[in-house]
Amino acid sequence: MPVLFIFGDSTAAIKTEDSRPETGWGECFSKYLADGWILDNRAINGRSTKLVLSNGDFFNALECAKEGDAALIQYGHNESKPDAERHTEPWTSFKDNLKFMALSLKKKGVAVYFLTPIARRNFIDGVLEDTHGDYPKAMKEASRELGIPLVDMTSMSMDLLRSAGEMKSRDFFMNFGPGIYGNYPEGKDDNTHLRPEGAEKIASLAYSGLSEFKPAFLQ
Repeated sequence: MPVLFIFGDSTAAIKTEDSRPETGWGECFSKYLADGWILDNRAINGRSTKLVLSNGDFFNALECAKEGDAALIQYGHNESKPDAERHTEPWTSFKDNLKFMALSLKKKGVAVYFLTPIARRNFIDGVLEDTHGDYPKAMKEASRELGIPLVDMTSMSMDLLRSAGEMKSRDFFMNFGPGIYGNYPEGKDDNTHLRPEGAEKIASLAYSGLSEFKPAFLQ
């Protein structure tokens, strides 16, 4: 049966029970798949394009990929981290890594789609600010250069957060007070990682954006 791979970071990854209610949007995507398709979520916490290539994660998945499969590639949250094992520059190493991954998959007959990173909940004086710099722009340029379909999840998720507003959008993220969840008795202040409601909404946005390309893997 054909497989849809998700390559990404913690915003899409499968979570462990001791981190719940944190939920990756990739965990909510299976319901959108067409009959006969299998979801293989290879997103992993903390990954950047550099790390997923250097530690073999990508190549392990590539060995499993076959003609007729499809892949979603979404990175950007960890590319600007200062540590040498993850850091990339948007217009050079980040873009080069994306293109390498896409071309490697396409050589095996895999249909590739780029998704720009989802927004962080970063309101300043009531205004949502972008935190991803040039990385989404660089992904768009790589998309144009290779003819890879792209979904602008950055813009779509920012629109979602603006629509929800500064306070309601807390419900989408791991941002809550004490005494609500057993795994976090003291609460948490995390505007990057998703709770179930946020993961469901992001998965829905991904489905909506991808549907425009009418891929075989969607209902």
